[in-house]
Amino acid sequence: MSENTTTCPDAPSCENDICKTANYIWMIISPVLLAFGLIGGLLISIVLIRIRFQTTPLLFFLFTLAITDMVILCVGLLRLWVLETWQIDIRDLSNAGCKLLHFFVYFSMQFSSWILVCVTVERFIKCRYMTYTSMVTVKKCMTSLLVIFVVLGSLNSHYFWTHGFVLSKYNTTVCGVLPEYETFDEWYIKIDFFILSVIPFCIMASLDVMILRSLKKARTFRKTSIATSHMYNKLKTVDKRLTKMLLITNSYFLLSTLPVSVLFILTIYIYRQQEPVNSIFSLVGSIVYTLQYSNYAVSYIFYTVYDKRIRRQLKQIIRATKPRFRSLGSQYTMDSCSTEIHTVSSTVSIKSVSQK
Repeated sequence: MSENTTTCPDAPSCENDICKTANYIWMIISPVLLAFGLIGGLLISIVLIRIRFQTTPLLFFLFTLAITDMVILCVGLLRLWVLETWQIDIRDLSNAGCKLLHFFVYFSMQFSSWILVCVTVERFIKCRYMTYTSMVTVKKCMTSLLVIFVVLGSLNSHYFWTHGFVLSKYNTTVCGVLPEYETFDEWYIKIDFFILSVIPFCIMASLDVMILRSLKKARTFRKTSIATSHMYNKLKTVDKRLTKMLLITNSYFLLSTLPVSVLFILTIYIYRQQEPVNSIFSLVGSIVYTLQYSNYAVSYIFYTVYDKRIRRQLKQIIRATKPRFRSLGSQYTMDSCSTEIHTVSSTVSIKSVSQK
């Protein structure tokens, strides 16, 4: 599921050791994921701009994915970290903010999942069809993302009228689902579970199986047709790298999105007014939500390590930002010595000429 908190407005306060552990998980791990995800996403975005992401379908998808994942971290994880650290929910600051944050978190998480589907489809077409260059173009990729953007945006637009300020049992105004839409919200949670996790994973897993079969067939063909073992081993290494990337990304995608979706559905049916139950939900929730957001903090790494151009540009940026350890004094001494030697040699040359 998307981004609801591990505690609900009407749940009892929890002050035992289990809840304190859950709070420490949010306070310690969240800023690490935020820093890692935002800095890494920014670096990858700069690299992709440098190598002209708009000229290659895969790079175009990766650039969109990096931007989307940074948005998720800003509107989702940042809010939860502030809530758990300072007990301030930024969704409660304004009715408009309540609606917008609900919309952006659900929409952006779903959009990120379907960008990964697009990446897998692009890899599948490239492995299976010789007419890849005519079938997959940047313009077609932009059109596909635009269609997904509009569909998911329309699907999540209900947050602008189903959510807003409601009165809690403590007579305080909080952000939540309006009473007349509670049943609809429970059903949409299940729909979001399939849109966010189940359907994308099934598509990606199915395509990955076909991609791996294609790579296996291509490897067998190359083994009998390529004369030199060096070229065969080089292509085999590329296949292994692609295979590992597909298996790791899709496995981690399911591992990070499925538990939180299941947990959030369970909160609908399990009574949480008792403190032991609420404390267990808080601890488990902090773990699975942190795991979910870690997917958006590191997902771009799985895809970018496969491209040598991206790795090369990242190394250049890191080298350019490294501090210079040579002291000014040593630089001055070396420059002075070279200047002095040059001056002495010039003086000697002039004297020898004058003596002649």
